[in-house]
Amino acid sequence: MWRTSIRFQITALATAAVAVVLVVAGVALVVAHRITLTSNIDATLVQRTDDIIALMETSALPPEELAGNKTEGFAQWVDKAGVVVASTANLLGAPPLPIGLDVRLQQTIQNVDGLEVDDDTFRVLTRRIDGGLLHVATTYDVVSESNGALSATLAVAIPILVAILALVVWWLVGRTLRPVEEIRAEVAEIGLTDLHRRVPEPESDDEIAQLAGTMNEMLERVEVSIERQQRFVADASHELRSPLTRMRLDLEVTLADADDPEERNVLSSTLDEVVALQFLVVDLLLLARADAGQDQMPYVNVDLDDLIVREARRIQSHERVDLDISRVSAALVLGDSAQLTRAFRNLLDNAERHAASRISLSLEELDGQAVLTITDDGSGISAQDADRVFERFGRLDEARSSSTGGTGLGLAIAREIVERHRGSILLARIDEPGATFEVRLPLAK
Repeated sequence: MWRTSIRFQITALATAAVAVVLVVAGVALVVAHRITLTSNIDATLVQRTDDIIALMETSALPPEELAGNKTEGFAQWVDKAGVVVASTANLLGAPPLPIGLDVRLQQTIQNVDGLEVDDDTFRVLTRRIDGGLLHVATTYDVVSESNGALSATLAVAIPILVAILALVVWWLVGRTLRPVEEIRAEVAEIGLTDLHRRVPEPESDDEIAQLAGTMNEMLERVEVSIERQQRFVADASHELRSPLTRMRLDLEVTLADADDPEERNVLSSTLDEVVALQFLVVDLLLLARADAGQDQMPYVNVDLDDLIVREARRIQSHERVDLDISRVSAALVLGDSAQLTRAFRNLLDNAERHAASRISLSLEELDGQAVLTITDDGSGISAQDADRVFERFGRLDEARSSSTGGTGLGLAIAREIVERHRGSILLARIDEPGATFEVRLPLAK
């Protein structure tokens, strides 16, 4: 699923907000520009009308130069009988203009199209004088052309400004959030073995610096808590090993000397529980050391096929299930033989516990990796349990339960070891009969 970053969201929101403001401002500017130009034209028409009326009182016709030439405007005086009394040269011989005036009004100014004078749109002032009408007009196209030029300029300028703003906001937000990304990257690299690391704290005294400081305080608390937990598990496991060993030895000696069948059953059952506790303690100690990073050993070349065959023969000696190793081929990896043996032993023990009658192994080299698969013919594992099987003390409710003898740590330890060898382990078969575990390890170079 694609996720948008905060940087993208802030840039998008800021750009959208400014774009809306610029568009609204641009529309308002165009409207204001039209109103201003129209007001200027109206003022000019009023002045011309006043001048024409003043001249009409001293001469028969209004001078042409006052009303304008053919491309700029015109003037026409129509008496109350509808007869043209006087007009500018561009309307000589023309009938009265089809422009009326409400009897309740003394003057009106309006835009008129389709006049015989010209195809332009005219701004016409009509004033009532001596019962007749005086029409004085000038072309209105200058307003339309000016507004069109302004609109075209804004249509180009606004997208450019918005694009520039988006780039600036993207850069500024990226620069502002750079410390956050550094904090995130550092936290992503911090694991259980390097909790001593801390995130970088900016020198500024802003919210990001406070976040970094809070994050470092939290990491310090987590480090102390994990260290206490690991120390407790390691100390407890170490202290339990000796008494459990003595208990096992005493039980084995007593069991060897016991004759009563009922007593032998009780001793045998108790011995099994003690042995299980020993395995659990060893597993806990191993995990505690792994979490603390204390199990690092020099890695050497390991013949993986020899290791797997040796563990397979151990399973075959139990004579509980059939084991097919015919597809095990040679593979050389770099690692610790003892740790890898422990991982594969846990996987094979798990398969043996849950198999009905058969286990199949395969080992091959594929794309620079050694790929091992372990398949049993047991009841299988559902999709919702595919990850739980690798959790510590994770047991499934049905066939794969503690009643089969597992401690719930075997697969968790196997995954821990495999991942420490830069490999991966997963459940390859889901919601089908039987379970298939796939282990991938990088081949030795």
